[in-house]
Amino acid sequence: MASMIDSLFDQYERGSMTRRHLVQALAALALPTSILAQGDTRDAAPAPEPIVRGLGVNHVGLTVSDIERSFVFYQKLFGVKKGWPATNAGTGIHLDFPSGYISVDSVAPTKGVITHFSIAIDQIDQGSAKLLADKINSELPDAKARAAFQANDGVSTVNLLDPDGFHVQISPKDGR
Repeated sequence: MASMIDSLFDQYERGSMTRRHLVQALAALALPTSILAQGDTRDAAPAPEPIVRGLGVNHVGLTVSDIERSFVFYQKLFGVKKGWPATNAGTGIHLDFPSGYISVDSVAPTKGVITHFSIAIDQIDQGSAKLLADKINSELPDAKARAAFQANDGVSTVNLLDPDGFHVQISPKDGR
């Protein structure tokens, strides 16, 4: 976790993350999901129906300086196992947990950054990915959502940008 926190502070210091997003990310790391989901609901209006119901974090993508060193670190820390290649070119690997994984690669020039995170939904295929991307773009046009097919694992996804430019991926809960 210290590595993740260091990465967040590095991104903030480089100006690629706002102070507000840094605080939100640190809170998300420190608080149990049940507390974050509750919030103060005493005077709150009912939440609007979401575009798509997220089930949880499927995976996080990291750019690292040394893939093998990162594997050894996360294996020792969490007991991860090496999964299949993280990219079609086979330049990275997935570090598998019983549920979810960390995708590590070293191709990008800037190391020690979170490249994206993926939120799991019940199911998604190529047809529903296109429909979901269109719906997101109609309601959140700045998200620039696009449907994609991940050839390395045969899974359809939707990729988009959040308001701060973070890459968000929507993927099936049973897919990788």
